[in-house]
Amino acid sequence: MQNQLGLAFARQIGGFNMANQFYMAPSQNFLQTTLNGAITDTVQTITLNSITGFKSPGYVVIDRTDSAGTSTPTAREVISYTGISGNDLTGCTRGADSSTARTHADGAIVETMPTAGMWNSLTTIVAGAIDGNGYLRAIASPVSISRLESPFIKSSSALLSIVTISGHLVLSGASLSGLGLNPVFIGPGGYSGPTTNIGGFVKFPRASTLSWVSWMTRNVVSTASVAIDIKVRGASIFANATTAPAIAAGGTYVSTASIATKNIDSGDIIQSDILSVGANGYVDQITIQVG
Repeated sequence: MQNQLGLAFARQIGGFNMANQFYMAPSQNFLQTTLNGAITDTVQTITLNSITGFKSPGYVVIDRTDSAGTSTPTAREVISYTGISGNDLTGCTRGADSSTARTHADGAIVETMPTAGMWNSLTTIVAGAIDGNGYLRAIASPVSISRLESPFIKSSSALLSIVTISGHLVLSGASLSGLGLNPVFIGPGGYSGPTTNIGGFVKFPRASTLSWVSWMTRNVVSTASVAIDIKVRGASIFANATTAPAIAAGGTYVSTASIATKNIDSGDIIQSDILSVGANGYVDQITIQVG
């Protein structure tokens, strides 16, 4: 997992202790420098003779060996830090990973290397995000993710504004909410009088709520407008069934306010009809959509 992806992912996932964080590795292996000035066992800003290659947040070990390369376990100290300023390590935690905070002399050797704290922090974060089978754990609401691209998805009610699924989406019999249904009826022919069932019937697979209706035709050739209707369970959905909505000469009708029957039950049949066409007129290539 790349550092930038990991950091962004950590900010999105809810439910883990933010005291655990992704620590950055240095730019090279076995990075080593020395202290610039002696330090006590309590200072939280540590000045180095070179900061080249260090990244933050990170870990260092001071006095793991002496200048001759001899191990010095009684002088050794593990330190974590949160930032870098000039040649200073800032936000230092002394005696990290159950080591002992100690004084260190000017010129003491400072090294970067993997530590128990770095490994355990990474493991804790990853375990909070991914289960033992390698799948993404449910995301605690109300956390939102602006974009998710994955061959799998396992999520709670957290908001996902863009989701790209590289394989296929399998829906069980569980209920769905927020997934729009937009039936489209297409009548490719010409119509000069009342006609039922333009473009066929649509049976709704689940309960829904109607919000709008759109009719569009290529041609309206009539001295009067074309009266239209949408029916659910054989009854008009409009507020006044005796005064049908009409497509004027412009060829388009869109409605939101005039819909009276908005609730659609699972299994309901919806259809679109032409109630009347003006004298000596006709319409052709009709497209009807509801949503």
